[in-house]
Amino acid sequence: MNRISSRERVRITLNHEEPDRVPIDFGASRVTGIGAIAYNRLVQYLGIEEKIHLYDIKQQLAYPSLEVINRLGGDVVSIGRLGSTTVMPFLALDRWKPGRLTDGSPCLIPAGCNEENRDDGSIEIRHDGELYARRTSESLYFDVCWAPLANAETTDDIDAFKWPDPWSEREEQYLRRRIDELYHGTDKALFAALPLLNCSFLEVSLVLFGFENFMMKLAAERDLVEYWLEAKLAHDLTILDKFLAVTGPYIEAIQMNDDFGAQNSLQISPKVYREIFKPRQRKWIEFVKARTKAKIFIHSDGAIGEILPDFIDIGIDIVNPLQTSAAGMDPRSIKNKYGRCLSFWGGGVDTQTTLPFGSKEDVIREVRERVRLLGPGGGYVFATIHNIQPDIFPEKILAVYDTVMDCGKYPLG
Repeated sequence: MNRISSRERVRITLNHEEPDRVPIDFGASRVTGIGAIAYNRLVQYLGIEEKIHLYDIKQQLAYPSLEVINRLGGDVVSIGRLGSTTVMPFLALDRWKPGRLTDGSPCLIPAGCNEENRDDGSIEIRHDGELYARRTSESLYFDVCWAPLANAETTDDIDAFKWPDPWSEREEQYLRRRIDELYHGTDKALFAALPLLNCSFLEVSLVLFGFENFMMKLAAERDLVEYWLEAKLAHDLTILDKFLAVTGPYIEAIQMNDDFGAQNSLQISPKVYREIFKPRQRKWIEFVKARTKAKIFIHSDGAIGEILPDFIDIGIDIVNPLQTSAAGMDPRSIKNKYGRCLSFWGGGVDTQTTLPFGSKEDVIREVRERVRLLGPGGGYVFATIHNIQPDIFPEKILAVYDTVMDCGKYPLG
């Protein structure tokens, strides 16, 4: 087969056909990303000089440069909203200032990020006088503290909520610049990496209300929950209409994000999912598919096997991360059962166990096995199972992606 572009490679595989090789996603989203400390070590190891852009403050993720993406065989790049960090859209990605990684290394951070050091060694992020996130002195990450609906008891309280992410001319111009840079300037597939405020129903509710509070309301105050979810859907569709008017012709996949699964089971019952969340997801998907040919990608960790048929029913095309360590998520059986209807984006190597604790040989063995199991017939984009953590050294990272490039050529051995 003649060489094809990264964009074509991803498009072919998402249509359940075999391109020249398995496509690769290295760092193209907040759920297939790389910790900035690990990325900084990687670029130093490769002898590449670049400024580290810390774009997701909560998870401490770095924007990979095109040079590094190309070195690792990456086929996908991210295009998303101007403010992408969870419920902190004031951390806009078009203006940067000097900052520090959690190991003290220099980096660039969004200009709107104002970190305040506390006496106990913790660091807080505040905006307009409100506390949004906190990182303890021992932690590598920020915990979101902003729960503006924690005291919501009535529909009037829901109506009074002011969404923090209005659309602006500045955002539209930012997206048009990104399209010029990434679509017209490269052959990469563009992935629409949306923030929780626009692509989630359960997970964003757990953040805005507080986890226990929302779970209690889900059980005891269904009418209020459904009123809230309708307001959330209306907000999503308003933003999606504007976002897709700019990006729709250029993207190959667009992100939904809801962690319905825990390690051994769903977080909510299938009945609750089907009655409350599935109908809103269906409307979201129908709205999107009327405006773009992009495939619908859902990130949902954990044991979600019980609702995979529901995902197919409402038009979801791609499942991520395929957490193979969770109950009922064996990659062989999942591929055999659902591989004709769903593509899988992830599942490539376990970032909880194998990547941090296994040997380099263990990593290579697992990557080869996953490509062999998930790659046949297309419908597979290689990515790690969630983000590469800060303590992963360059040798292991390179072993992952060099192995995919070596063993991922079609026809697969």
